[in-house]
Amino acid sequence: MIGISRKTLGAIAVAAATLTGAIGTVVTTTVAEAAPLVTPLRTNALSTGELRAKLAVVFNARAPRAVRAAELETGEAGLPAFDRAAALIAIAPASWRWDVVGPVSVDGDVLYAKLLTSTAGYEPWTFDVSWRQVNGTWKLTQESVCTIGNFVGAGC
Repeated sequence: MIGISRKTLGAIAVAAATLTGAIGTVVTTTVAEAAPLVTPLRTNALSTGELRAKLAVVFNARAPRAVRAAELETGEAGLPAFDRAAALIAIAPASWRWDVVGPVSVDGDVLYAKLLTSTAGYEPWTFDVSWRQVNGTWKLTQESVCTIGNFVGAGC
């Protein structure tokens, strides 16, 4: 049986037991040894409020850099875009707002939502943003750091 994995053998045994049992004969089977679980642990998708709170940390220039960097997939390397964004937020008109809006969706280890920005007198702008699950924590992706960085003139 070279080339057949334990997982395949287990599946064949279950299929045979099911088929034989369906015909009406008495079946005795042994429990196959389970293959090791290699799929990474996934946590549930975050709500827009939780995503908003994560972004608020990164936008907060007064928060410790290590805390801000911990929210980014690229860590400290992504902070210049948010330093620039924080400086612009500080001088933005009082009517300027940002928010994370849904729908929130998850595809594997990536979570998707939208960043909404608005100010009085202008149409709102939305940007696709995403978080990647790294060691059980959702972190803003490099692509999203670039999107925000390009919007505020800081680049990637």
